Amino acid sequence: MSAGYSASGDQTLTTTATTALTVGSNATTGQRNKFREFWMGNVGTPADLASIQVVRRCTALGTGTLVTATEIDPADRAAQAAAAENHTVEPTYTSAKELLEIPLNHRGTYRWVAAPGMEIITPATVANGIGFTSLHASAVTDWRVGALWTE
Repeated sequence: MSAGYSASGDQTLTTTATTALTVGSNATTGQRNKFREFWMGNVGTPADLASIQVVRRCTALGTGTLVTATEIDPADRAAQAAAAENHTVEPTYTSAKELLEIPLNHRGTYRWVAAPGMEIITPATVANGIGFTSLHASAVTDWRVGALWTE
């Protein structure tokens, strides 16, 4: 049986795509991660603005503040996946491999739950995973992403 984990991260919107959360295989152990759910929303002052939230595959996780994943069942082992938020060096994203693009009003929150058999799965390759990015042409505000996955 697979173990389940949760992590979340944040970032400030800018005029270029910035990453709020990455989750992927750590630097020494390649494992498949199966994403079942994620949520995202603006945590700054609400305004009638929209930004594009993009979930993308990456082959290098970039540099960010490490996030310790929480076990859904406290009897499970610690997560093998590496998670990070607030990236100062963007991940290396796979060209033309956007998994989801979500236009989101800053007054709203978005939740995605995988239909059975349609989970987002990462390869069992070191440093491969997914990243959650967003951008806005003029808004400077913080946004947050959380994810649930199994290993």
